Amino acid sequence: MDVKTATRVFDVINLFAEVRQPMIYSEIARRTEIPLSSCHALLRTMVAKGYLYAPGVKAGYYPTQRLLHVARDICSADPLTLAFQPLLGALRDATGETAALASLAGNRVVYLDVVESRQKIRYSDEPGGFMYVHASAAGKALLGTLAPDARRRLLDSCEPLPPATDGSPIDRATLEREVEQGLARGWHRSTGENVEDVAGLARGFLIHGEPFALVIGGPKARLLRHEESAVKALLDAYAQIPPSLLAAG
Repeated sequence: MDVKTATRVFDVINLFAEVRQPMIYSEIARRTEIPLSSCHALLRTMVAKGYLYAPGVKAGYYPTQRLLHVARDICSADPLTLAFQPLLGALRDATGETAALASLAGNRVVYLDVVESRQKIRYSDEPGGFMYVHASAAGKALLGTLAPDARRRLLDSCEPLPPATDGSPIDRATLEREVEQGLARGWHRSTGENVEDVAGLARGFLIHGEPFALVIGGPKARLLRHEESAVKALLDAYAQIPPSLLAAG
């Protein structure tokens, strides 16, 4: 269940990231669907805390540099992404494709870190980006780390399953079979269900009992043409995860 005030703060921040210009509070309220009085109070609180400022009497509001500095300080000390960044970089270099670390956020997949391919045509995403759990290699790998009861409850919360990118239905029995097949071979695959013409490969695992996955994403034709070597690189990267982290799972 969302906490309304917290959700509204993030809605305002994400709106500024999208618009990238000052906005008056009535425009912010309209675009975030926050009642005018509540929006005004929220913006004044964010000003009082140093996260927004008013560049002119009628120019509206805009975020201060405080948000950047706080986020940078937090992210620079994240022990998990710091541990995985060298592995993601090596995985990107070994495959030529985008590499990522993913986890679950409710019933969706969220990227915790992304190292993009250097190729001109590539799969592009960013930390904090979401995907459907049922239509991605990362989602299948994360589902595979869950106990059967937990997996069933998560999939129950997703129904009805949204269709694939091409509009074709995704059958739950087929999905569950693909999760089991991936567990048996040690990695999972997607072929355009979430993003058209993009394929993914993923290896799931647990840390502190929570599901994570190493992911490779790239243009479908290119990645599947080199799938054997990409899977080897993926499993090699998994083998290099510090044993102390996996033992915590």
